Amino acid sequence: MKIVIAAGGTGGHLFPALALAREFKSIGITTLVIGKTTPTLQAEFHKTGIPFLEIPVVRLPRKKIGFILFPFRAGQAFFSAAACLLRFRPSAVIGMGGYACAAPATVAALLRIPLYFCEQNLLPGKVTRTFSRVSSAVFTSFPDSSRYLRTKRTMEFGNPLRLFAEKNEKITVRQKLKLDERKFTVLVLGGSQGAHRINLNISASLDYLLPKEVQFIHLTGADDISEMTEAYRSKNFQNYTESFFPEMGLLYSAADLVICRAGATTIAELNFFGLPSILIPYPFAADDHQRLNANFVAGFGGAILREELSLSGEKLAQEIKALAGDRQKLNLMAEASKRLSHPEPAKRIVSLILSDFAE
Repeated sequence: MKIVIAAGGTGGHLFPALALAREFKSIGITTLVIGKTTPTLQAEFHKTGIPFLEIPVVRLPRKKIGFILFPFRAGQAFFSAAACLLRFRPSAVIGMGGYACAAPATVAALLRIPLYFCEQNLLPGKVTRTFSRVSSAVFTSFPDSSRYLRTKRTMEFGNPLRLFAEKNEKITVRQKLKLDERKFTVLVLGGSQGAHRINLNISASLDYLLPKEVQFIHLTGADDISEMTEAYRSKNFQNYTESFFPEMGLLYSAADLVICRAGATTIAELNFFGLPSILIPYPFAADDHQRLNANFVAGFGGAILREELSLSGEKLAQEIKALAGDRQKLNLMAEASKRLSHPEPAKRIVSLILSDFAE
């Protein structure tokens, strides 16, 4: 038995793909991940020995001029995916959602290769919605996702997560990161590529916070690392700042509060660690899917939703101070976040697919 997993773009699709591939590999099933990635994320696959084949991918153009070249690019993506699947001859293809899955899913449907989808967001993406009718099953992370899909089988198994070690002791991790053991600690994330507007608001919030009361762990993305490092240094805030950090379990273990986007993979990781958060959805996400994700978690009590366009450094500082001073509310948010976590999603997805082939 051989499996192809189609994924691409950002860590939100690629980390779940890596988790699934690792689960298949652990039981001796040959797995190939295809799609598009970045050098940083490619290294993550290399470290775990999971093969990743870069193939052309295409998304619908945003400007009219883009439609001139779109048929040629779509054809290139299709024939590259077809060549890969014909050569590898997988038993099944799993799409992780997003435009990188479109060509492989089309080829799989035409070749009658069993097709599955993992959909991380509450509102399934266009590719998942389109191919759900020909999918053997769609695995979702939110209970409301099924009403957008036309497949006969929707399983709410959760979002496959990257491999985390056992949760580390907060004080031990803070010592390792050279942070204060007792100080209120805010983890700031912008996804695998950072979030410039969140970085700007955090920088502005420092004028309204006291270094003796709060410290930061901040993954800035490559573009803003110098500016944020200087902002913390000039205002005397203890911090651990990197552009990217692969051992996210350490950072989650050290945090009291997380400020981040509302991507589904980030939310699944917050739930796994039982972390309260301030979610700031990316306002230009396709179909506004991040706001729907954030609304669900906030409605359940695990997060506070704040709109980027109305947010300022002062307002963000007020939120941080309010939560730092209200441990009861923070603990209730943490408990609600933990209740949203799904047990062993990768293992359950793999088990169901294997059971389909055992019948």
